Amino acid sequence: MRAMVNRPFIQSQKYKDQQMRALREGAHPDILEFEKRLVTRMRKQDVPLYCHCCVRSMDDQNAAFVQGHSKAKAGQSAHNYGMAIDVIHSVHGWNLQRLSWALLGHIGQEISVQSGIEITWGGEWKFYDPAHWELTSWRTLKNQLPK
Repeated sequence: MRAMVNRPFIQSQKYKDQQMRALREGAHPDILEFEKRLVTRMRKQDVPLYCHCCVRSMDDQNAAFVQGHSKAKAGQSAHNYGMAIDVIHSVHGWNLQRLSWALLGHIGQEISVQSGIEITWGGEWKFYDPAHWELTSWRTLKNQLPK
């Protein structure tokens, strides 16, 4: 955990600005609540995190697929329906050691249980994506959205 701590950065304007970076309009309230709890829990430990991506357009999803940043094409990602977040370190971005990601994964799963928000973590996938968190039932929930 020590490698992730950065109290001075948490007190900076840049950290405050990062908190508003991701597009959240239309996001599911449960994923937003999970994000808030994860970022807040880590901030209390002096670990600066922020949501890099929440809602992603179909065009942006296809671009991520073409660039190899996602295994999902447009319409196949929870991000397209506002039911996923990518949370990264404010200073190191995605460049955390696997043990640090594992710690974040453990804390996120603990938050999931405590809050009753069922979350799937991308750090447990074959396509390792430790910044990614999605509502476990997003495929069912997306079918309930207005067309």
